[in-house]
Amino acid sequence: MLERVAFHVRYAMRQFMRNRGFAVTVVLTIALGVGLNTAMFSVIRAVLLEPLAYGDPDRLVVLTRGATPIRYDAARAGAKSYAALGAYGGEESVAFSGDGVPQVLKGARVSANFLEILKVQPVTGRGFLPDEDKEGAPAVAMISTRLWQRRFAGNPAAVGRVVTLSGVATTIVGVLPAGFRFPREDQDVWVPRPAEWSAIDAISRPISPILTMFGRLKPGVTLEQARAELKVLQAAYAAEHPAMLDSEPHPAPDVRRMKDDLVEESATKLWMLFGAVGLVLLLVCANVASLLLARATARSREFAVRAAIGGGRGQIAGLLLTESLLLALMGGGLGVALAVASVRVLRGVTALGLPRMGDIAIDGTVLLYALAVSVVTGLLFGLAPLMAAARPDLAQVLRGSGESATSGTGRQGWFVVRPRSVLVVGQVAISTVLLIGAALLIQSLARVYRVDPGFEVPHLLTMGLELPAARYDSEAKRTVFYKQLVDALDGLPGVEHAAVTRTLPMTGWAGIPLAVDGRPEIKLNKRPIAVLEEVSPGYFATMKIRLMRGRVFTDHDDSNAPPVAMINEAAARKLWPQYPNGENPVDEYVLIGGHSKPTQVVGVVSDIRESGLDAEARPGVYRAAWQRPSEAAMVAVRTAGDPMAMANAVRERVLALDPDQPVSNVASMASLVDDSEGELRTMMTLLAVFAGAASVIAVVGMYGVIAYSVAQRTKEMGIRRALGAGRGNILRLVAGQGLRLGLVGVVLGMAGAYALTRLLGAMLFGVSARDPFTFAGIAGLFVAVVLAASYLPARRAAGVDPMESLRL
Repeated sequence: MLERVAFHVRYAMRQFMRNRGFAVTVVLTIALGVGLNTAMFSVIRAVLLEPLAYGDPDRLVVLTRGATPIRYDAARAGAKSYAALGAYGGEESVAFSGDGVPQVLKGARVSANFLEILKVQPVTGRGFLPDEDKEGAPAVAMISTRLWQRRFAGNPAAVGRVVTLSGVATTIVGVLPAGFRFPREDQDVWVPRPAEWSAIDAISRPISPILTMFGRLKPGVTLEQARAELKVLQAAYAAEHPAMLDSEPHPAPDVRRMKDDLVEESATKLWMLFGAVGLVLLLVCANVASLLLARATARSREFAVRAAIGGGRGQIAGLLLTESLLLALMGGGLGVALAVASVRVLRGVTALGLPRMGDIAIDGTVLLYALAVSVVTGLLFGLAPLMAAARPDLAQVLRGSGESATSGTGRQGWFVVRPRSVLVVGQVAISTVLLIGAALLIQSLARVYRVDPGFEVPHLLTMGLELPAARYDSEAKRTVFYKQLVDALDGLPGVEHAAVTRTLPMTGWAGIPLAVDGRPEIKLNKRPIAVLEEVSPGYFATMKIRLMRGRVFTDHDDSNAPPVAMINEAAARKLWPQYPNGENPVDEYVLIGGHSKPTQVVGVVSDIRESGLDAEARPGVYRAAWQRPSEAAMVAVRTAGDPMAMANAVRERVLALDPDQPVSNVASMASLVDDSEGELRTMMTLLAVFAGAASVIAVVGMYGVIAYSVAQRTKEMGIRRALGAGRGNILRLVAGQGLRLGLVGVVLGMAGAYALTRLLGAMLFGVSARDPFTFAGIAGLFVAVVLAASYLPARRAAGVDPMESLRL
């Protein structure tokens, strides 16, 4: 058997050397399909299939997102289903200073028992102690291996060292393992006391739903039992705290496995992309099968001779399968190289927002998958030539007309079912599905970019600041710093306006309950939630947000003046439903949050889109920054030219005011707006690439079918010309064959797209998943492409010389 296999391999290699162009074409086509599938499988496996890198990960659960510290304390006191229960807060920007150039690091606030829950041990040092979770405890931190290597060269003496984090002397107590990513990606610092999130002022923290609760189930406790307990605890909490923002949360609290919670938003788009590359692989199989079928037909005389001298079907099948598998394995090897390059690109595409990106790699399991895909692919596209060569008409082939024996060039109906025709129809159908999906995403992106964000995007520089609470421990100190900074930036050549604000559009936002003072009291959790901003007087001029009524803030709106606020039109419509008619919101008083005094509304501004161009404008309330300056802030600078050219000058002004104050997230507003639609743009790009590759393969397959048919029917064309058929008749005959195949494929593809494009619904903006104009446009485009692919062989058929063809 080994000798027979070796003979088949040697024979196949000789055949490839004689037909290098054919072999190279097939190998490259297979490499495209296998490479894309292998790359996507590596992503699917790392993100969706692999268990989390914690001890006994199936026992880890997330209880709820958006819990207040009061709710967290109640859950810890009442829950019995968990071996341990913890919480973490929002992302923390940590200023690392006092050791070279100040730097902003990504941090997380976690409960002291988070490593106990995850069953993870530090590389060196220890975890947090229970007492370190209490208010007023000494400042401690754990750091990542990456930061340990970068700032301390991996020196074990870093544990116990005191460093300055956000202006506070902090002791490093431990180093976490390489690749540790909890609760988010790319974090370098972990600190205890999750409720002390710097983005929320100390007064509002106890009633702000800023925590995510997580825990480890006790042995024997099921998810259903934990969910039942959570419902009881939630009902008791709502009865005791009926006005709290998290007493009636939407959606309702649930207990979910941590892995399911982590990948929920990514699963649909990843499976959709995996399905798309699966369609490309099917198309590759169809195209290669079509090529091999044509080659097998051309070799029908060889197979007939082998059969006539005693070669059995098994021997012929062995030769053909060996050739198919060799081509598949060579294409698979090249596809793995393509997959390695693709994975490197995908790991850098942060716009997809995938968790566990650092785990994506080409490892042994992925290589086994690539091998399996290559073998199955080889078997699939090897079936077509195998069936074509299995039963040749020996007498007819040996008389010299064997090609017709296997090609079936008999009666030409409207649509005759032949293996190659079926394969080409499948290719056209698959390409149509992918093209329609890509076209819908392209239309969505085009419509998104036509949306008015409510402010002027060009020439706007942005960056973040995190004032250390220890150094800027009063509103007066923060106000002085911000005022000095705005004055310094306004004086820079090339700067038109500068301002500070809590957050900027596209960078996230904080919400706060809003109500009109003097009306019947409304519970806190029944009030509308508005986007909260604390802005300096020049903010609206810097952003070029239109003032609709009243006035903007001035430098006189400081701590010595009565509290004032501005609202946007969405908030005005929410609180005064008759707006812009009826009562004027200006000079009315509103209640902002749960502990504020009545605040006078002095102006109304136009709406802006805080969360992205494809998100509706939210109600918004602006407070005067000189009255309530926040610790965390964003800086906006309106420039006369390229905003990024001013970045260094702005950074120097910040360091001149405070040498230990780093800036972070320096970017132009144009890039922030662009990044806000990064997921849609990335999905569109990937699907467009897949659709483009599929379309090229399908068109090549169509051209091959028509060209092969013309070559097989040369004598027929000569006879038709001899009997008086004109060039136009021949052109219509051949082009009509391509048109029939194309129309059937397009109709099947439109039916498939109608069923599948609903999966895109969540990513579309301003266009229906079954938009008739898109379906009709893609159908018309593909029919035109099919006709173009049919034209060259049709013209060749029309130019057949009757005398030459009849001599064949």
